[in-house]
Amino acid sequence: MRGKWVLLAGLAWGLAMSPLWAAAEGTPEGVGRPPVQVWGEAPMRPELQVFQGVRGWLINGQEVKLEEVKDRALLYHGPYVLQDMVAEALLAQEAKQRNITVSEAEVEEQVKAFRTEYGITSEASLEFYLRQSRLTQGWLRAKARAYALMLKVLGEQAYVSDKQVAAFYERFRDQYRRPESVQFRVISLPTERAANEALVQLTKSGKSFQQVAKELATSEQERAVAGEPHTYERGRGMTLPPELEAALLTAPLDQVVGPVKAGNAYHLFRIEKKADAYQFSLEEVRDIIRSQIRKQKLEQEVWPLWINARLAGAEIETLRAQ
Repeated sequence: MRGKWVLLAGLAWGLAMSPLWAAAEGTPEGVGRPPVQVWGEAPMRPELQVFQGVRGWLINGQEVKLEEVKDRALLYHGPYVLQDMVAEALLAQEAKQRNITVSEAEVEEQVKAFRTEYGITSEASLEFYLRQSRLTQGWLRAKARAYALMLKVLGEQAYVSDKQVAAFYERFRDQYRRPESVQFRVISLPTERAANEALVQLTKSGKSFQQVAKELATSEQERAVAGEPHTYERGRGMTLPPELEAALLTAPLDQVVGPVKAGNAYHLFRIEKKADAYQFSLEEVRDIIRSQIRKQKLEQEVWPLWINARLAGAEIETLRAQ
């Protein structure tokens, strides 16, 4: 096994955006911000996206056969895909025996929870992430369904007491302190002239900040996240140049600020929300902490023990090719 099964270990989200900005919405605000990585990717040729009814491709006269693609996919990923399918099968068998089912509403709830946890705030950002990760909406919903089923089948085994919640809060109290923060949108351009031209558009064209940002984006990847809301928190996550931090934290609400030069770019901001530093009390975050501990127990204790026991007792027969 790969340490723990990918199927139910949660979804590792990342949101690609301008290297300066990392936005993730916690619950409540300021709690739990995952790191963000930005990965470059060559654009996919449309001829390489169609498999049905295709036997191969000629690349400058050299043939690449579909069977070769299938063989490599099986060689690289086949054991892991099979492992996850076995886990799904065993979980589904247990659920059937206990007459447990998962509704579409419960699947959607899990999709929403994953998006909220990792700060994916729009459909465009989600689609961009899935493309970058070479995943599909179908994959996402299948994992969400499997996770929801695990919660219903094994959730009772992950009991969390009030004493455990209180101890966790005392140990990690600083995690439940919200720093001073701002929610904003940003347009970053390479020259001051381009930034001033964008400023004119923002103040005189009647277009929204997001509309102008998307129009100025130079690639599909940039356009997918252009003008999306970001959150900056003082002293948490990335470190901004002093001039940028000062501009963000002192700018008035609902006004375009800039251009502000930082690094090799000029930035225009629109501040949409501000929050002062605040320490959440135990009562305010009790349910959140309980959910966090329960999730950790399910993924790191209950699920591994359960699936190992089921694997040990499962009848598995290898069917050889004729």
